[in-house]
Amino acid sequence: MEGIPHIYSIEENEDGLEIIEEYLACQTLSDILDEHTFSNLEAYQIIRQLCIILDVLHQQDPQIIHRDIKPENIFYDGKQVYLFDFDIARNYIENQKRDTTVLGSQGYAAPEQFGFYQTDIRSDIYSLGVLYHVLLTNKLPRDYDLQGIEKRIIDKMIAIDPQGRYQDVKEIIKDLDQLFHIEKKKEKKIKHPKALPGFRSGKLWKMIVAIMGYLLFIWILISFKIENQPISQYQYFVYRLILISWFIITLLFFTNYLSVRDYLPYYKNHGIVVKVSTTIISWLILLVISILIGTILINL
Repeated sequence: MEGIPHIYSIEENEDGLEIIEEYLACQTLSDILDEHTFSNLEAYQIIRQLCIILDVLHQQDPQIIHRDIKPENIFYDGKQVYLFDFDIARNYIENQKRDTTVLGSQGYAAPEQFGFYQTDIRSDIYSLGVLYHVLLTNKLPRDYDLQGIEKRIIDKMIAIDPQGRYQDVKEIIKDLDQLFHIEKKKEKKIKHPKALPGFRSGKLWKMIVAIMGYLLFIWILISFKIENQPISQYQYFVYRLILISWFIITLLFFTNYLSVRDYLPYYKNHGIVVKVSTTIISWLILLVISILIGTILINL
């Protein structure tokens, strides 16, 4: 089955069972998270693949519940995920009130894994929701309140009451695909992402407005003068550099050219208020820095 390491043999010895399975020459999600978090699109693709793998397990008779979904138990080669470590996996037993053995990884295990109820496929959904949160933030939900586009889906996945969660992974796939179909529509509007602002979408009216804006700035730059104050050509040159820096900074931030805002602290995966505040504060800081540098250059 795709997404689960192939088992070559199972042998019984004095210590129990010895399982020989496929070797995967790639990192775990935990290894990658030591270096960086995942983008919204990468996280979506990983979670969607895991949903497909879990759907096959959950459709078995009896259902197979993994019970230990976490970054350390998932290999990722940049395209495909592989779910492994089925050491505490179990079959669902109808009418059983709780698990006979309490097992699971703290932070990822659903509440019912600690003896409240019997685990079922919704327990894997809870762990998958925690994993989704960690892929985006590198933090557990209890330590960080995610405010990104995935918040509604993740909150439903990690509901304390199993009845409040998604009841199967197909529901998650449906909501994820719907969410990212909307996001992809937004991306498609930008036909040429590296083109100058105003020319990225290819729309005529935007290009006309952009041309007028660029020409207006060039006219301001050329006609810029300081009256009633002796000033050297060098100082005029520095003043023009300051104006150019203001224009470029403003253009970068307020058109989000090449997704520059995504690199701002506290911008990614937060609500609109935090995003707007972060953008304006960062823009003002850079304007002030450009003025300070210009002042130093003028006084050289």
